[in-house]
Amino acid sequence: MKAWVQEALGKPLALKDLPEPTPGPGEVLLEVEAVGLNFADHLLRLGAYLTRVHPPFVPGMEAVGRVGGRRYAALLGQGGLAERVAVPKEALLPLPEDLSPEEAAAFPVSFLTAYLALRGVAPGSWVLVQAAAGALGTAAVQVAKALGLKVLAAASRAEKLAVPKRLGADQTATYEALPEAVQSLGGVEAVLEVRGKEVEESLGFLKPGGVLVYVGAAEGEVAPINPLRLMRKNLCVRGFWLAPLLRERALVEEALGFLLPRLGQGLRPVVGAVFPFEEAEKAFQTLLDRGHVGKVVVRR
Repeated sequence: MKAWVQEALGKPLALKDLPEPTPGPGEVLLEVEAVGLNFADHLLRLGAYLTRVHPPFVPGMEAVGRVGGRRYAALLGQGGLAERVAVPKEALLPLPEDLSPEEAAAFPVSFLTAYLALRGVAPGSWVLVQAAAGALGTAAVQVAKALGLKVLAAASRAEKLAVPKRLGADQTATYEALPEAVQSLGGVEAVLEVRGKEVEESLGFLKPGGVLVYVGAAEGEVAPINPLRLMRKNLCVRGFWLAPLLRERALVEEALGFLLPRLGQGLRPVVGAVFPFEEAEKAFQTLLDRGHVGKVVVRR
């Protein structure tokens, strides 16, 4: 069986022949069709993710494939960039058959994150979605609208803003124009923070009682937060990490109960660049160049 192996942290992947996976108790064999790449996969390869995995390992935490003729998504810690992978049954998510493998690979991480990060925000509130043309951003714009929120979508370049606008964003702005856009609204009730280094600016965008949901630091810097800033306006900063929440079955069922009936209808994963399995390393480079829109997918 072919698989991409991370033999040393920070080094290029190596395409290897590995033994066929043997499912253990409570596991099934997933015939992989596509893998959605996440920034977390890149961090895992560097040894900089929230959990450390020692090489050698096969990256890929978001895979889509067939089990007994039916398509499922599988949320894994690692292992997706292979022809086949043994998956715990509870890690399988059923998917509508009218989604393409590429769309299916763009769904689980981004849409579950968007729903669970935004579920406590009151309908009618304004939410600022950063990196709104990326995989999480395009999902968050759609999920926020489905939740009855008003969306201010932000991106690094003006040409990227057509995507969130098409997906239903109420207003759009480049990062440079963002302070003026927020001021015109009188502030926002929530910020979906994915940039990391401009947290102080993001806190300044919030109305009193607002919440900043810290999803990540894609720009590679983690800015300190002054708690006095929180006190003055009764602000809340909430950290978000999807992986441990996946063990809370009731929460996952709630999210899927909201998302799946809308998937392919009001909600549609945005697929960006698609690479053949043989070009997995090139796919990772595209993930990092910040120029892509939507999800970067590796297709078997």
